[in-house]
Amino acid sequence: MKKALYKLINKLGYKIEKKRPKEYFFPELKKYNIKENFELLFNAKVFVKSLDKTYDNFALKSHKDGFLVSFLDFNIYVESVEEFLILNEVFVTKDYSFISNLKTTVIDIGANIGISSLYFSTLDCVDKIYAFEPVLDTFNQAEYNLELNKTQHKVASIKNVGLGKNDRTETVLYNKQSKGNVGVRGLLSPSYVNSSSEERDIKIVETAKEIQAIIDNSEDQKIMIKMDCEGAEYEIFENLTQSKVLDKIDVLIIEWHDKGAKTIENTLLSFGFNVFSRDLGPISGIISATK
Repeated sequence: MKKALYKLINKLGYKIEKKRPKEYFFPELKKYNIKENFELLFNAKVFVKSLDKTYDNFALKSHKDGFLVSFLDFNIYVESVEEFLILNEVFVTKDYSFISNLKTTVIDIGANIGISSLYFSTLDCVDKIYAFEPVLDTFNQAEYNLELNKTQHKVASIKNVGLGKNDRTETVLYNKQSKGNVGVRGLLSPSYVNSSSEERDIKIVETAKEIQAIIDNSEDQKIMIKMDCEGAEYEIFENLTQSKVLDKIDVLIIEWHDKGAKTIENTLLSFGFNVFSRDLGPISGIISATK
């Protein structure tokens, strides 16, 4: 009966196609048993598979607008492909890995949703972490991730402010799918090409005052700065240089954007750092520096 019906429909010039779900073409994703938010899993599948391959206890479950990603002893809430990418950069390729035989205080400038601060918490040499994230939406997600891992993290404080050369308020573009690209560089970020975005007001405070207060509270410890702040790195370095607070820093890992590495490299050299620099592309790169 069904075959006869199909033949009749074909004679009339119509065709019945069986539309198969994306799960059909990617059976390896079935193991996660995901029904909600499957589109995000599908789009982030490369990063999900990489994490799964790296960590034996990797697990994934739908949660709110995204997923709770579990590995090591962490549960981390992510809600975009970009956040899966960041998980890979931090926990698989380990862009922020460093080793010291001295206790270290880490200053996380541009904490985003808390992934880097959680990674630093796994390092034996790290004693405590001070984090800064200026965008309230992103800050709230970072606080949520810290609460999910409150017995594992070493974050002494996280502040809903950005760092810069002076105290002020800025208006920036915000896109929920690209939280890691929100900053003073605005439309220079490729993430905003052909994408919808909203405006957010953020509070900026002077870098040197915040860093000096942390140093005063970290006696006899190494001071390490991780900086990924979407264009603000240049004014931060200007402030650290003029205040001489840069002299009190031992290790830096900095991602630069748009304006090149030379200015930051030269500043670091003038303060006695050994500098290791590599380009990630024409408009970004990573600089590592140590004394």
